[in-house]
Amino acid sequence: MRRILLFTSWLVAVLLAIASRAEAFERQWHAGLDAGFAALSWNDELRSGLGGGLHAAYGLTDSYNALLEVGVSSHSVVAGQPMLVASHAALGMAYTLDVVSWVPYVGLLVGGYQLSGFELRQAEYRLGFQAALGLDFRPSRSWAVGAQLRYHTFAQEPLQAHYMTTFLRFEWLWGW
Repeated sequence: MRRILLFTSWLVAVLLAIASRAEAFERQWHAGLDAGFAALSWNDELRSGLGGGLHAAYGLTDSYNALLEVGVSSHSVVAGQPMLVASHAALGMAYTLDVVSWVPYVGLLVGGYQLSGFELRQAEYRLGFQAALGLDFRPSRSWAVGAQLRYHTFAQEPLQAHYMTTFLRFEWLWGW
């Protein structure tokens, strides 16, 4: 038992000695670009595609950020047919754990979706929800890079119509 306490004390001391200072601040702004892969269930089949977007966040506290996300992805359904395009805009909240240069976070968002192209004669509009899981690396106070996995689902088909995005993210930070 004594060895465990000594090892734990030593580990805590080492981590405190090498850890960077927390750099999340109230009223801190984030703005950035996203790019990566997306998958959308369409007619009971998963369709892969490419996507991207823009994001902004505002630090309500050092742990909670208000989020604004817009994005678009295109998915090939049938060769020779127009692409199926999914676009969205959403607002939400994220909880960040900002204690070192690596910043994990989780978020929930709600927003509107537009599906167009392929066999749709007119664009379809849907209410949707998102759950985000991400990890950012902040090499400086002014910019960050990261990766984010986002699960989207639609209100009229909750947890049945799936839409996933996996994006690399680049962002600029200011207001500290």
